[in-house]
Amino acid sequence: MTKTKRSILDRVNKDFAFRPCPIGVDPNRHANREHVRSILGGAAADLVRIVPESRELNHALNRIDEALSWCHKAIDRHGISSPAEGA
Repeated sequence: MTKTKRSILDRVNKDFAFRPCPIGVDPNRHANREHVRSILGGAAADLVRIVPESRELNHALNRIDEALSWCHKAIDRHGISSPAEGA
């Protein structure tokens, strides 16, 4: 693995690392957020290992980060179940 790839992988591992539940936050909601972070972090790390260093890899990692953001927003807005299940 090249030095650049190692640097990218270190950044991905840091960005998708587990974060402890802050005081006052719903533990179930936090657990769901961390589960999503774990899934997408694993996918991002796999991509860094498989895909050649390129602009396209950078775009893919940015989209995974964006997906994480949208998932967290949905969990925060709708809670544990999806809107369809809560109806």
